[in-house]
Amino acid sequence: MAVVHTELYRHENLIRKSIQIPSTQHKELKALAVELDSSLGDVVETIMDLMRQDNYEQLRLAIVEKREREITSLNSALDEAYAYLASSPDILEDSQFFFYAGREGILA
Repeated sequence: MAVVHTELYRHENLIRKSIQIPSTQHKELKALAVELDSSLGDVVETIMDLMRQDNYEQLRLAIVEKREREITSLNSALDEAYAYLASSPDILEDSQFFFYAGREGILA
C-alpha cells in the first residue's frame, strides 16, 4: 500500500506530494512507466486522477474483493488446521499444552 505524505516539497515552480511505495509495487509501477515511456510520477499521478474521476468506487470495490478473497483463503486454512487438530486428541492436547506454555512464557 502506498503511503502519501501530506508535506509538500517545492522545487522551482513544481509542487508534489511525497509517496512511499513498497518495493514490489514500486518495481511493477516502474516497469509500467518504462513500458509507457513515461516517468513513475506521471504514472502514479495519472492512476490517482483516474481513480478520482471514478470517485474511487472501482478502487474501493477492488480492495473489498481482495480482502474478501484473503479472508476466505485464511478461513479455509484455519478450517483445515482445526480439522487436522481435531483428528487426533493427542495432537489437540499437545497443541493446547504448548499454546498455554508459550502464553505463560510471553506474559511472564
